[in-house]
Amino acid sequence: MKTSPAPGTAGRTGSLRRATGLAGPAAILLAGLLLAGCGAPSTPAGPATAGPSSGASAPASSGAAAAGSVQVQTLGGASLTIPTGHPTVLYFFTASCGSCVAGAKAVAAGLAKAAPGAQAMAVDLDPGEPTETLTAFMSSIGNPPLTFTRDDGTLLKKFNVDALGLTVVLNGAGKEVYRGVDPSADQIAQALAAAGS
Repeated sequence: MKTSPAPGTAGRTGSLRRATGLAGPAAILLAGLLLAGCGAPSTPAGPATAGPSSGASAPASSGAAAAGSVQVQTLGGASLTIPTGHPTVLYFFTASCGSCVAGAKAVAAGLAKAAPGAQAMAVDLDPGEPTETLTAFMSSIGNPPLTFTRDDGTLLKKFNVDALGLTVVLNGAGKEVYRGVDPSADQIAQALAAAGS
């Protein structure tokens, strides 16, 4: 039986498929995230899941596997490998997501409270957002020391992203130790501390 995308997503899904190379369920998931806007995930995902409300979190289960190596490109054009060898925050956002401004600020504040060597990466899930829009977004949050990247769908699939504002913390080996939607700066700092131990 052939299924159709949700109403209003067909055109967006097609353009996302062309832009990201994603087909089928991954392109529909990304389109759904972009159309739904910001908020808590509707279903659990990954080794540790966020609860039903924004800011909810859960530590990763002790059986969580390392993420494996992934190459991404920063907005500046540099190549970066995940895991980075240091505790790392991945924050999944789009510049058009209103609550992502506060979420990115919380990530930056959590990073500032964390032990030296921790890193944070803001991952733009909308491949169609112009660089100027992302630059304006960075400026609106005070140009924090976050590495900004665009996702081609690789990180979306690898980390089972099911909500804008999803925050994932990895230890230096790439094992997920925390997952939550728009957590506080203190929650992020605590997760980074746990990732470094």
